[in-house]
Amino acid sequence: MDDITPWLFFIVVGLVGGLVLFVRGLVAYRRDRLISSVATSSLDGIAAGEVRVSGIVEPIEQTLISPLQSKPCVWYRARVETTGKNSRVLMSEEKSQEFRIRNETGEIRVVPRGARWEIGTVYDERTSLLGSEPAGLKRRSGAGYAAWVDRDPEKMSELEREAAAQALLQVHHPVANEPTDDWADDVGGMGVYFSNQGGRRYREARLKPGQTVTILGQAWPWGEVHEVLLTFNPSSNIETDIAGDIAYARQTGTLAASPEEAWGNAAIPGFGIGMPTAQPELDPDVEAPEVPRDDVHQEALEKYDIPDEELVLSRGLRGGMAIYAGTPQAATQHHDFAFMIGIIGAVMAVICALALGAIITGTL
Repeated sequence: MDDITPWLFFIVVGLVGGLVLFVRGLVAYRRDRLISSVATSSLDGIAAGEVRVSGIVEPIEQTLISPLQSKPCVWYRARVETTGKNSRVLMSEEKSQEFRIRNETGEIRVVPRGARWEIGTVYDERTSLLGSEPAGLKRRSGAGYAAWVDRDPEKMSELEREAAAQALLQVHHPVANEPTDDWADDVGGMGVYFSNQGGRRYREARLKPGQTVTILGQAWPWGEVHEVLLTFNPSSNIETDIAGDIAYARQTGTLAASPEEAWGNAAIPGFGIGMPTAQPELDPDVEAPEVPRDDVHQEALEKYDIPDEELVLSRGLRGGMAIYAGTPQAATQHHDFAFMIGIIGAVMAVICALALGAIITGTL
């Protein structure tokens, strides 16, 4: 018995670890069965309710810029942490925006708030032994958003073509990659690396334009989704606070009647890049920019005007929303590995439970 006692710790750890793996395997199995049970819907005949759709990611007017590699995307999750004795998280950030998915049958707008992102990490690197930064690290030094211009001439408006032409003709001078955040200070040098701070690990996952995705979610009329977005968020009360502020502003008569009244020139599409689609109100001494024809302004406004009856893809009040990288076939196999690990965990838990029982009863 005394010889067996030291193994009790390992048996208990194995039992607990096996149960944890088994539970995670059951969750993976449930998610696999959930996405497998819904057939892929055609975008030109989609109906309200739970749907599974697949297509190519297309940004809507702008993209996010990822913080670690400065890549355009519609969602990213980035993390920077130290790897020494006193390891700590220096930066953890996740952000998404609305986008479209398109295939040969049509397109649909995706409102991904509250979604579960099953997107793998595309960048996972560490500082070198001497503390130098890893290859491929290009910290974001400017704005977190960038205008998106579709390079297909058939889809580009006159304003977009002009902006693309100017971007190609502009000379861009290289600039130093200056740190803009506390976490971005250089590790620098062997002395720092071997201190308690240690090195750093950089990880980033993102969903980029042109990538194929499969989404399981709810097709809702935009009018209903727009109301729910201001009152429902499973992890935060920010939207509820905004809804309260809007209601208060309506009651007190301080709510602006239009974006133009609230934001002035900033409500004009293209104003921020010096190419407004309508004449802005400027100081008389300022040279007025050239404004395109009226239909360009109307075209720009219509891109942000979503009819209440238009179906968009979102999460439901009860059902969640999952976004997988790849085709439907890849999505249905996404959790297979986790499920197999769960089976191994179950076997390990059973063996440890039998061993523990044998020790307690004295039969071993």
